Amino acid sequence: MSDTMRRRMGLAGIVCSIVIILSIFAYAITSWQQKGTASGGQQHFSLFPPAKPTAPPITCKTPQHAAGDTTEKITSGGLQRTFLVHLAPSYGRQPQPLVISYHGYSWTSKIMENSTQMDRTADKYGFVLVYPQGVDSPPSWNAGVGAFGPTGDADDVQFTRDMLNSLTRNYCIDTHRVYVTGISLGAGMAYRVACTLSNRITAIATVSGAYYPFGDCNTTRPMASLELHGQADGLAPYNGNPATHMAAVLNYLNVWLKVDKCTINPKQFFQQGDVIGIEWTNCAAGTIVRHYRISDGGHTWPGQPGTTHVISADEVIWNFFSKFSL
Repeated sequence: MSDTMRRRMGLAGIVCSIVIILSIFAYAITSWQQKGTASGGQQHFSLFPPAKPTAPPITCKTPQHAAGDTTEKITSGGLQRTFLVHLAPSYGRQPQPLVISYHGYSWTSKIMENSTQMDRTADKYGFVLVYPQGVDSPPSWNAGVGAFGPTGDADDVQFTRDMLNSLTRNYCIDTHRVYVTGISLGAGMAYRVACTLSNRITAIATVSGAYYPFGDCNTTRPMASLELHGQADGLAPYNGNPATHMAAVLNYLNVWLKVDKCTINPKQFFQQGDVIGIEWTNCAAGTIVRHYRISDGGHTWPGQPGTTHVISADEVIWNFFSKFSL
């Protein structure tokens, strides 16, 4: 056999092999697609593994901080003040929302963290969580004026202003998404801060609030408001406490209905177990006033260890906050 013939036969063998390989490959693709069609879905065949999602670019310019808890100190109103900062594992790449959570009367920032466990929600959704520490003994907040209720004497509005300035300098905060919350007297403090610093606060959520008079709520704009309250609350009664000038829940809600220029009666959007949710949605600038009424709820943070309510205040509050931005 001549060399030419051998070369032709070798080339024919190579071509035949290529044809067989391509046929097998085409059959595999067809079988894969047919299986996907038979199962009601679509299958995509690829020689390469799926690309891993790329992390968002790093845009933070502030100092670096490790995830977890840090206690910060500042001087405000001539006093040394502290606040506990909790950072999620996702912190540090891009600005994150800020949630400020005020503890109740006689509590501390650490008790607030342990009682609400909102740090788990912060880790899950990626926001900066701050627990300010009140002064006085026991710790309190200047949430009202006059000799009514256990309100303190420190300028806690100025403390919050100074704390916000420190946080925005040293942490990667989205200043368009700054929210305040709190329980009991801490809810009353969140109320006063939201009204007084409305140019810096995006929305407010309060739990078992003790609302004392501090003057009119003169906000610079409408603000979304959420309130959670138990009708069996003995410390911050649902219908208020006239002896200490503590406002009833309905009176508190009426403040925000006026601020937000809400019209039309509320609608019920939630009912499960002992919880009924009502809301006013026809309000100015897309704001909402929302209220969860817990029929047998006491002076507690729904969802905290030991409670049996069907809602978790942590999740409900963040779900509400996440809808609003300045």
